[in-house]
Amino acid sequence: MDAAGVDRLSDLTDCLLHAILSRLKARQVVQTCVLSSRWRRLWLAVPCLDIDGGEDQEEEDEEERHKKLDDFVDNLLLCRSTCASSPLHTLRVSVASPRPLWRRLHHDRGSSICAAHTRWVSRGLESSPAVLEVRGIKLPSFASGTHRLTKLVLQDVILHKDFEKHLFAWLTLLQDLEIRSSDMSNLSRIESNTLKNLTVEAGTIFNFEVIAPRLASLHLAVQFRGLRAFSVTVQEAPDLVQASLRLLDNPLPAKEYPFVFQQDPTLLPPMLCRFLCSLSNVRSLELSGFRDMAQHISPPPPPGVPWPAEYQFQIMVPGSDKSAPCPILQAILDEEHDRLPMFRNLRTLVLEQCEIGDNIQTLCSFLHNTPALEKLTLKNCECQNVPSSSASNILEMGFMTSSLSLIQIQYDDRDDHEGQGTRQVDNVVTMVEKNMPVTAMIHVTKVRKN
Repeated sequence: MDAAGVDRLSDLTDCLLHAILSRLKARQVVQTCVLSSRWRRLWLAVPCLDIDGGEDQEEEDEEERHKKLDDFVDNLLLCRSTCASSPLHTLRVSVASPRPLWRRLHHDRGSSICAAHTRWVSRGLESSPAVLEVRGIKLPSFASGTHRLTKLVLQDVILHKDFEKHLFAWLTLLQDLEIRSSDMSNLSRIESNTLKNLTVEAGTIFNFEVIAPRLASLHLAVQFRGLRAFSVTVQEAPDLVQASLRLLDNPLPAKEYPFVFQQDPTLLPPMLCRFLCSLSNVRSLELSGFRDMAQHISPPPPPGVPWPAEYQFQIMVPGSDKSAPCPILQAILDEEHDRLPMFRNLRTLVLEQCEIGDNIQTLCSFLHNTPALEKLTLKNCECQNVPSSSASNILEMGFMTSSLSLIQIQYDDRDDHEGQGTRQVDNVVTMVEKNMPVTAMIHVTKVRKN
């Protein structure tokens, strides 16, 4: 109310009030029913329900608190599914806890509480939401209530054992799927005839194929430490517009770090190459974190000399005293790994925090496969300016990106110890100016990050 005692908020239309209520947590939404008769049943038609399970503690009073919360959520969802006058658009069910979900499931009391959280999602699906966002919960079966679902966001969840079957059979309108920091051990296939946007981030198992003929965007972020498997391929996706692959940290040899990296690291270059090969139709591609992660087994050829087909690589810890590390981009260009395909539709390429090779020869080799490239962006990339009489201009190596018109070189000054970052930028700029087509415009931008 204002100073004159007039309730101006209640004078708003139901549509505006519902938009306001959708930004509140579920308990706060229900509490508004005591404001006046105008609000008594307003909460029943709110288009978004945000249910927050809070943190689960071990104290006895916390168990009582959860029982009350469980009763509240059950009654809320029952009323919403039976009394609501309008369909539910968005359902968010979140349980934030300092303990991982798998650990909570291994305790008797924790298991029963987690089962209640799963029941909340099942009950919420009875209202047939269009968007479902779930965090910190073991996912239930999608046997019903998904006929309107167009977007599914999963974070820190354990997928139902039949998730991939239900994804194809029951989520027949799904267009957006996001899976983050979740147990995907039961998932070997993501198949959908309607899926357009797919994001998978920071899981421990990336071992699946994507079958989605309408796929327009695909984004993967791989956390190597703790990674148990990586084998991802995309079946034919003729409408793929953009794709990205981010390597969030460096792989560590299983022999030296058996508990943090469980996949044979020598399999990574061919698996990464296989994944990129399945993206041959993509128009915009971003690769991030492709640093020095491979070691030469045999001496590398001098700059400008083609890499031999029998050349071999072995994953190593960056900074090792052994032979100079090889950029993983160069490793996946190796003939042994079937090489990369021609990205004939690729117009935009972004490389971020990548090692692009001595005298940018790795970058040059990669660009052989991008004949239609128009824009190249290098963000905080590194290279070494190595004087060599055998270093040649990439145009002499059959460089075919004649359509390249813009090269953006971006960098920030974080962690610029003793000017090393500045020297790297100077190296990249010098080699780009020397080797790229003269028709390409070069922009250098310094981005300061806090």
